[in-house]
Amino acid sequence: MTSGTTELPKPGHVLRYVYLFAEEAARGRDKGVKERFVVVGGVLGRRYRVAAITTKGEGREGTLLLPAPVATAAGVTVGSSIVVSEFNRFTWPGFDIRPLSKDASYIAGRLPPGFTNTMIDALIGATPVDRD
Repeated sequence: MTSGTTELPKPGHVLRYVYLFAEEAARGRDKGVKERFVVVGGVLGRRYRVAAITTKGEGREGTLLLPAPVATAAGVTVGSSIVVSEFNRFTWPGFDIRPLSKDASYIAGRLPPGFTNTMIDALIGATPVDRD
């Protein structure tokens, strides 16, 4: 990333990222299995917290279902959920963030502010997975 070429993501922004789940890290993996959408759940300076968005989380403990209008507005699949039991933590831009196109844009969508606050509250007490 070249400094000044793109807006820095803020809480609620949806990004493409190679997410490492806590269970994968516990088995010794140091890189996630695939690129997926994640949502920014916190920013402190250049330190970011991102939570995975999954299409396989409906009804699972530790997930927050995205209501259909929220998923549509954010540009993710209806029926998707946010994993709120854990998050990846890294210094921006990190090794696993993926640009969306050649213009160096990283922001794929955005959750509405009210739902962003709900997600941030749900992340309290979640397990961090450090990615630096």
